[in-house]
Formats: sequence, structure tokens, C-alpha cells
Amino acid sequence: MKPAKRRELVREIRQAYQLNELRACGLIRITRWSNGYQSRCDPQTELRVRLRDLASTRIRYGYRRLTVMLRREGWHVNTKRVYRLYREEGLELRRSELSEPTVEHGLRERPHRGWAMVQNSDGG
Repeated sequence: MKPAKRRELVREIRQAYQLNELRACGLIRITRWSNGYQSRCDPQTELRVRLRDLASTRIRYGYRRLTVMLRREGWHVNTKRVYRLYREEGLELRRSELSEPTVEHGLRERPHRGWAMVQNSDGG
């Protein structure tokens, strides 16, 4: 569970049951320290926006190719960071949606008999 959701859950429990923070944290089995923790990390909003822009214009590109494009633009990014942001933004490529539907040929006449395309002798 993400920290923001845990904090929200503790707040709801405290309001609903009129409990102090220690008891509410104990009910969902987290420490008070982790409940009050605020991340100091940069949310990297500029990088997220640029990644979304690139992914929307280049829909067939995955995170590795987008990493190369970001580096060419001057971003000092790590492949693992781009992958994490790519996943958090919901930009995953789905192979089944991207692949074209296959043509159904039906059943073969007999076992070990394959399909072949034959060109007419008249060139057509």
C-alpha cells in the first residue's frame, strides 16, 4: 500500500472511531514514524511531462527507446528511472493490442500439408 493511502486510512480510522494516532496506526500495523513520513525526493514533474509527450507522439516506442531520445535532448537519465516513471504514468506497451490480427486459414486438408502462394504463369 502506498504511503499516501496509508495516511488517508489512518485519518479515516481516527475520525470514525475517535482514536489517537498510535492506536489507529496499530490497527493497520504500521508505525507512527512511517505514517508521518514525507518524502523529500523530487517528483520529477518536468521529466514526467516530457516522457508523456514523447510517448504520445511515438506510441510504438518503449521505455528504452524513449530513454535514448531523452538523452539526445540533454536529460541525464538512467534507464531504470525512465522505466519506473514509464510504469507509474501507465505508458506500458501492450503487445496484444499492437499486433495486427492474424488471418485465419481454416483447417488443412490433411496432416503435414502446408499452405503456399502460387504465382500464375501469366504474371498475375
